[in-house]
Amino acid sequence: MHCGSQGTPARLPGLRVPGGGGTLGAPPFVRDPVILRTPLCCAALLLAFACAPRTGAGPAAATSAMAATPADAEYNRFAREYLDWYYAAHPVRATNLGLHAYDARLPDMSAGAFQRRAGELHGWLARLERLDRAGLTGDAVFDVRILENAIRAELLELEEERGWQRDPMLYNSTLASGLSSLSQREFAPVEERMRSLMARMAQLPEVVAAAKANLRDVPKPWAEQGLRDTRGTVGFLRTDLPKALEAQGLERVDAALRQEFSSALAKATAEVEGFARWQEQELLPKANGDFRLGRALFERKLALEEHVSLTAEQLRDINERAIREYQAKVASEAARVDAKKSPVAVMDALVHDHPTAEELIPTARKQLEACQRFVLEKGLMTLPSERLPTVRETPPYARMGFASMDTPGPFETRATEAFYNITNVEPGWTEEQKAQHLTYFNHAGLLGITVHEAMPGHFVQLLYEARIPTEVRKVFTPASLVEGWAHYVEQMMVDEGFGGGDPAVRLGQLRRALQRHARWHAGLSMHAFGESVEGAAKRYAEIAYFEPFPALREVQRGTFNPTYLYYALGRMQILKLREDYKRYLEARGQTFSLRDFHDRFLQLGLPVSLARQALMPGDTGPSLE
Repeated sequence: MHCGSQGTPARLPGLRVPGGGGTLGAPPFVRDPVILRTPLCCAALLLAFACAPRTGAGPAAATSAMAATPADAEYNRFAREYLDWYYAAHPVRATNLGLHAYDARLPDMSAGAFQRRAGELHGWLARLERLDRAGLTGDAVFDVRILENAIRAELLELEEERGWQRDPMLYNSTLASGLSSLSQREFAPVEERMRSLMARMAQLPEVVAAAKANLRDVPKPWAEQGLRDTRGTVGFLRTDLPKALEAQGLERVDAALRQEFSSALAKATAEVEGFARWQEQELLPKANGDFRLGRALFERKLALEEHVSLTAEQLRDINERAIREYQAKVASEAARVDAKKSPVAVMDALVHDHPTAEELIPTARKQLEACQRFVLEKGLMTLPSERLPTVRETPPYARMGFASMDTPGPFETRATEAFYNITNVEPGWTEEQKAQHLTYFNHAGLLGITVHEAMPGHFVQLLYEARIPTEVRKVFTPASLVEGWAHYVEQMMVDEGFGGGDPAVRLGQLRRALQRHARWHAGLSMHAFGESVEGAAKRYAEIAYFEPFPALREVQRGTFNPTYLYYALGRMQILKLREDYKRYLEARGQTFSLRDFHDRFLQLGLPVSLARQALMPGDTGPSLE
């Protein structure tokens, strides 16, 4: 699961956007990578460490316990059959989840195939609606709602958003994802994965032909980003994929198979090069579609994908209050550093306190260990394992972002290693480029990245994956839970004393929070209220203390990732749940424990709105207001 930046295949499956995006004074060319944008993409974000041995295409059971009622038994049959259908319909997603029955397949992306899938989803939905929900018990009470939202969300994408007709990025991400998912992790011998790669390469022209036949009414920002991404995929095929296989023992493979693979790779590269030319010469000049969802569709998308039902006006008011609160905190902390300087000037000065290139990885290792010690000493949560991810420089074939967590899918049984990747400077860069790159890893910023990506952020989510009780929750996990947790712990750790009260550490946390609220404003204002890209970018720069160019790049992401408010949305929901849960316990004469709350929340694996009902039976309060 690797993060991408401009000019590289940024939509690989299971991408996790770097938690460090928006650290103190990121250099002007810095842009957070764009997340995978395919139906139900958010479900790919929470990945896992390992699971029990499995047979067939899917895990043996979709729920964690034997059926207690006839309704439970019927639900279990439905869930099992639906998940098996889902994996077959989304073979690249299945590979990334750690299911390898479909490694030789790419999805059919013809117009007819999308229409057939929509028809089948309607059939699944009708069957789901006939279930006796009143008779469900245990985990099924929640999981049936997760499945319903997942089905309706994919139908919304297919029938109303219609990305398959309007989004060239969807096709490139399928190509890049289909190949990277087989080359980045050694879940099978390299020879076996090479054969699967060749099988998918042979189907690549069908995906390109479908794109050319389907795409129309494409918004210009999408066409521009799609072209950048496809050119990045060309680079991935030319350089990164071969390097990945070489590092995994390609030289030991039979010479005939190596030659066959080389020929298939050359043909695939030529096909993608042709796709890029078509986008540049045919698609981009005609790209004049409107990217905006509109208020009603935006609200429905958020409700289905993130389980949050709020109006656009409510969302706007919540965000504006949070922006005022966090900007006031920034001003207060900046004054502690230097009351004579503006907050922007204070933050610009702090970014120059960074490790050297030689110190970068050792510093991150020390910070990771310090994070773990702090979590244990403060008793913030139970760590299922003392194991830490391997901190390493991002491999040459995956240098597509500043930092990332590379973790296996929830059903992977072999390639279960976890890597905390940090992209260091390149030897060929100028001294100025190296210096600008390293400002991103200023000490406070790197600390925040480490908290978000590793401890106790995404890596701890990984450790808890085995405790999540059902397959459904492992497959369909909202981004507001995944990124919300990692963003929440950035604040929680500093609130609990991490950083020893250093205002630079607090400023880094506040800066990242404001970047997430600026995303909230951008997506909402453009898609629900008709704001222009330029207007949203101006406001973004004001909210997050950004320079105009990186602010514009962030807002352009919002044109095709409209609900990227899920970082701040998730953080705020978790904070509210924590306080409500504390009052709930105290009203019953019980003692609240931060460790107990975190442990219970993480192993539920539920959207926050459903986690409230699991933790506080009978709760009818909103998850955010």
